Amino acid sequence: MPAPAPTRWSGAPFAAIAIVMVALASRFVTFGNPIVIIDDQFYHYVGSAMLDGQWPYIDIWDRKPIGLFVLFAGIAALGGGSVIAMQLAATLFAAATAFVVRHIALGFVGPRAALLAALAYLVMLPLFGGQSGQSPIFYNLLIASAAALLIGAARRPGDSSLTLRACAAMLLCGTALIIKQSSVVEGIFIGLAFLWLARRRTVPLARIALIAALMVAIALVPSAVALALYALRGDEALHAYWFANYFSIFLKQGHGLTARFAGIGFFLLYIFPLGIAAVAGAVLRHRAQPAGEPERLLLGWMIAALAGYLAIPNFFDHYALPLLPPLAVSAASVFALANGRLFFLGIAAFCLIQGSMVDLAGNRRERAKYERADAAIRQAAHGGCLFVANGPSRFYFTTPPCRSTRYIFPEHLTTHVESGAIGVDQQAELSKVLAARPEVIVMLDNSSSERTVKLDRLLYATLKRDYRSILHLPEDDRGGLMQSLRVWQRRDLAQHAD
Repeated sequence: MPAPAPTRWSGAPFAAIAIVMVALASRFVTFGNPIVIIDDQFYHYVGSAMLDGQWPYIDIWDRKPIGLFVLFAGIAALGGGSVIAMQLAATLFAAATAFVVRHIALGFVGPRAALLAALAYLVMLPLFGGQSGQSPIFYNLLIASAAALLIGAARRPGDSSLTLRACAAMLLCGTALIIKQSSVVEGIFIGLAFLWLARRRTVPLARIALIAALMVAIALVPSAVALALYALRGDEALHAYWFANYFSIFLKQGHGLTARFAGIGFFLLYIFPLGIAAVAGAVLRHRAQPAGEPERLLLGWMIAALAGYLAIPNFFDHYALPLLPPLAVSAASVFALANGRLFFLGIAAFCLIQGSMVDLAGNRRERAKYERADAAIRQAAHGGCLFVANGPSRFYFTTPPCRSTRYIFPEHLTTHVESGAIGVDQQAELSKVLAARPEVIVMLDNSSSERTVKLDRLLYATLKRDYRSILHLPEDDRGGLMQSLRVWQRRDLAQHAD
């Protein structure tokens, strides 16, 4: 498929400006809202805590890899606890990934269609919870860059830098692995694809074996460094790291078939416009000419990203975010058609209709709710301890958590999917927290199907006996993380109330 000649408006400088502007425009409505999603507020808090000398898995427990928390520690070091600083950092990563998408697409289409592919990636992100600081927003850049090295190597059959490119790609994939474990599927594909290229270039099998060993070693360097750091702290720290990163995920329970089917329906609905364009792009490339190495590798990347998504038993919308870079690159072949801009406009219109990109009122409403609850918590705590049983962990930025437990991520101690998966008995740990008598407890006052009934009973029995409700944000039909949130203050602190 011949690439159209470059035009002034579609060159790299204009593309960079357009990508940054669309990245900002597609995420602007969330800026300043500290509770867009439940995950990145916790990552941000752990990153900030690391700057104070606290260690993930030892002082604060979670199963996310250490690289994610190191990344957020860097964001916290630059921007403090500022939610806008975190959101701007995520925006820069999203824009950089879009630029890599454009770079890869330029090997298949002209500059205009490649730019539209980059913009399609950006406008699709909000549909899958990618409007703030979810982990794929960061590691997509690493995987896409590794894919760019792979597909670039396929276009240079006489180049002697194949091994160097492969090692660089494996370092990127290894770094992605310590940000999110599920990136291993794409990393394995990229590694095997480099070996496939080497074999097609008649590299001797003995040398391919050496290259493979070198690639594996380089990919494991980031994980080995993290493991060594915890090993230096002693056996207990090493066990905490090992369990959280490599075992706990297999102990987590599923949400059930109903939730799985609902997730599949959500996925198919929202991926439909870009997915159709990506499949159509693959068909166009196949019809235009015999499939060469770059075309096969792009198709393999798409399949690997889909396999990574399917490998996770539970559905959350952001699990689909790694699919967007390869789909956007493939869709570029459709955008290159004479009426290709209409296809892009259709995708953009679909994303606008979904509403996340234009929901300024909803984000302002959530921010106002958060600020109201945060002020009530700070006043009620009198400098004491907070326990968020359910609700935004962002409250820990202004009120210290109850240090009777390292399990402070909401839901670890209260949901059935985490039963037996966090390394301690939920009921015993929750009882320990309640026995410490935190000054304030935050609870979502609703009947979530994910919460364990017996733990709910334990919580409410303690709340009704020892606490008083000082704030209730009732449920409405607008959604958000503050639905039916209730703030409870310990009864003996009532005489200190203003």
